[in-house]
Amino acid sequence: MSLSIEVFKKDFEAPILFACWPGMGYVALSVGKYLKEHLPTEKVAVISSDELFQLPGISIQAGLIDPIFVPKNEFYYCQVEDKSLLIFIGEAQPVPGREYTLANTILEFARLHGVKRIITAAAMPVEISHKDTPGVWAVASSEDIINTLNQCDFRPMKRGSISGMNGSLLGVGQEKGFECICLLGEIPFYTVQIENPKATKVIIEALSLLTDIPVDTSELDELAKYMEKEVDDYLKAVQEKGQQLAKPKGSETLH
Repeated sequence: MSLSIEVFKKDFEAPILFACWPGMGYVALSVGKYLKEHLPTEKVAVISSDELFQLPGISIQAGLIDPIFVPKNEFYYCQVEDKSLLIFIGEAQPVPGREYTLANTILEFARLHGVKRIITAAAMPVEISHKDTPGVWAVASSEDIINTLNQCDFRPMKRGSISGMNGSLLGVGQEKGFECICLLGEIPFYTVQIENPKATKVIIEALSLLTDIPVDTSELDELAKYMEKEVDDYLKAVQEKGQQLAKPKGSETLH
C-alpha cells in the first residue's frame, strides 16, 4: 500500500536520496532545509498528508484561532553539473503505524527515478562541549559501505538505535535492496532540544563528500556563533540560580 503523490516533474534521475524529518537538535531537518535553500533545487513531487497526521487541537491568540499547521512531505531535485540528488523533506513525524507505508511510498518514488542509495541524518548526543567542533558517526547497510565511510574519517556507530523516520526509512530501504547510510552529527547531551548549526554543518560537509556536490556552509558559521552565545548565557543563568538556591539561609549580608 502506498500514499497519494502529486508529481510535478517526471523526466529526471538521481542516484542518491537524502531524506529527513525532525529529531534531536533539529539536525536532520536543518540539513534538508539548508540544502533546499542553498542548492539549485526544484520541487518535483508532494506526498499527501491526509493519512499521516492528526490534528491534536487548535491554538488561540488574542481570541482568534490560529491557522492550523499541516506538515508537508516534499521531494526536491537538484543537479550540479553532472551530479544529481533527490531530497525528501518531511516536516513532522507521521502518526504511529504509518511509518512503513510512508517509507514504501518514498522508496517507490525514489526507485522510479534511479535512486540506488538512501542517506538520512540524525544527532548523536555525546559528552562534548557546545564550543567543540562535532564529529560524524555513521551506520550503513553493508560492510563495504562501512569500510568506505571509515576512509572518510566517520566513526562507526557500533550499536544503539535511530528513532523516528530518520531510522525507519533505512530499515525498509535495506529490506528493499537499497544501499543505506545514516550520518550522525555529535551534539552535547545538554542541548538535545536546541538547534545545533555546528552538527548541521558537519553533516552537510559529510554529505557533500559522499555526493560530490559542494555546498557553501558559511552561513552556518554565523548561526553557530549566535547559538554558542545563547547556550553560554543560558548555562550562566542556570549556574547563578543554582548558587542562589544553595546559599545557606541567614547568610545574607546586612547593610
